[in-house]
Amino acid sequence: MTIAQLHERFLACTGTCTDTRQITAGSLFFALKGPNFDANAYAAQALEKGCRYAVVDDPAVAVDDRYLLVPDVLKALQDLATHHRRQFGIPVVAITGSNGKT
Repeated sequence: MTIAQLHERFLACTGTCTDTRQITAGSLFFALKGPNFDANAYAAQALEKGCRYAVVDDPAVAVDDRYLLVPDVLKALQDLATHHRRQFGIPVVAITGSNGKT
């Protein structure tokens, strides 16, 4: 799946989610991995709870067209954010430092 195709699916969703405990109906679930977890195991649960699509990188999990198979879920999330941000012609401003930003 290309980033442009993923972006089309993203636009059809109500938001994004990486935690099955915080799913909202119609969202796009990203099955991220960490040192002690693999959210590919929770992709089906995310869909049962109302996600429109689940982005996964385990071919064994992608059993129907609601599972969007990518080589690396984290990279796909980062690339999607970059692609979406480039749709807007506004500058990005970063405020750095450790004091006075709140």
